[in-house]
Order: sequence, then structure tokens, then C-alpha cells
Amino acid sequence: MKYILLFLALGLFPYKALALTFEVQDPCSGQVVRQKTYDDYQGNVGDLTLSELESWGIDFIGSELGIHTMLGTPVGDEALEIINRLEMRSYGWCYQVDGFIPEVLPPYFALNNTHKKVVWFFGFAHYKAGEWVSQCERVSDTQPPFICKK
Repeated sequence: MKYILLFLALGLFPYKALALTFEVQDPCSGQVVRQKTYDDYQGNVGDLTLSELESWGIDFIGSELGIHTMLGTPVGDEALEIINRLEMRSYGWCYQVDGFIPEVLPPYFALNNTHKKVVWFFGFAHYKAGEWVSQCERVSDTQPPFICKK
């Protein structure tokens, strides 16, 4: 009987660190383009991102500080949508860790065995009447025609 309890206890309480999943999503559909899972990753989001994008052979412009463009997304002035004289959207790549969007650049977000998922997605910041009213809203939710051509 004590062996059965030991077996159940080991099954209920994992002795190994939880896996970390890294993924890049399609700008318009939000579907996963690439994904990799690590059994144990110690590092930061910036290093992990560069390492994976390079190993996957994805064309991108950026550094450990952030991604300017990949998967054919606009960059620079082409990534600005002027709605009217008081409103605009600025498009770019955002990352989240475990569903939370950190307020730090990727190399300053350390990953450890408590983190489960890092996701890169294409988003926008919304500027209206003199203030930024949102940031990292998903493009896949609105699919603006100048980015998501059908």
C-alpha cells in the first residue's frame, strides 16, 4: 500500500521543471507559425528570440532589444496608420510571457523554470488626442486591410 501512495505522490508532484514553450504567431490570423518547447531554459526573452529566429531561418530585422519586422510586416513609416489629425496607430512586434505583456525590453525579462510560454505577435499602439490609449493590441483581432491583404 505504501508503494501505491509513493507512486501517486510522485505522479501528482512533478520532480522536473515545467517546460517553456516559445512561439511566433502569424500577424493576421494569430495562428502559430513556429513553436519550440524547452525542458529547462535559463536566459532572457531577447537571447531566446534571436536564437530561435536565426535557427528557424526566419528573415527579420531586430536585435535582442526587440523585433522591428519579420514575416513581411511593415516597418518604419509604413507601420503607421494615420486615422485623422488626432489619431493614429503604430504597428510592431510585441511579446508576452504567460499571457502578460511585460513593460521591459526583451533582454531585461529573465526566464526561469516558473515561466511556461513566450509568444511573439504583431500588434499596435493606439494614439488619440495627445495620449497613448493602448499598446500591444493584436492585429489579428482587427486585421487592418493595409497589413492583412486578402
